[in-house]
Amino acid sequence: MNTKPDAVGDENLRFFGKVSASISHEIKNVMAIINEKAGLLKDLTLMAQKGMALDIHRIQSIADDLRAQIKRGDAIIKNMNKFSHSVDQEIAEVNLSELTGLMVMLSERTASKHGVALIAPPVQS
Repeated sequence: MNTKPDAVGDENLRFFGKVSASISHEIKNVMAIINEKAGLLKDLTLMAQKGMALDIHRIQSIADDLRAQIKRGDAIIKNMNKFSHSVDQEIAEVNLSELTGLMVMLSERTASKHGVALIAPPVQS
């Protein structure tokens, strides 16, 4: 049995943990915005029950915001899924352009905390 720490494995695990934490934070942000919009809809409903007119344009705007956040959350989860399954095979053929784009998307939050904007290269087939 090898009891010697595996520095490469430990570093990989730390990287996986940092990326997962960043992804979960982004998902929490999406959920918080959806929750705020749902609360606003509830408030508008209560006001309408008290006789105030509903602003259809405001409701449409909230619906659009909700759809945008759901789309954003779906993209985050799809990227998380790709990242999570990247360890399924020890050796695999990868498209470097797609991999670079995925890493840029997964790293955007961390980079922005340091005042850096990342731009993914165009995906080439």
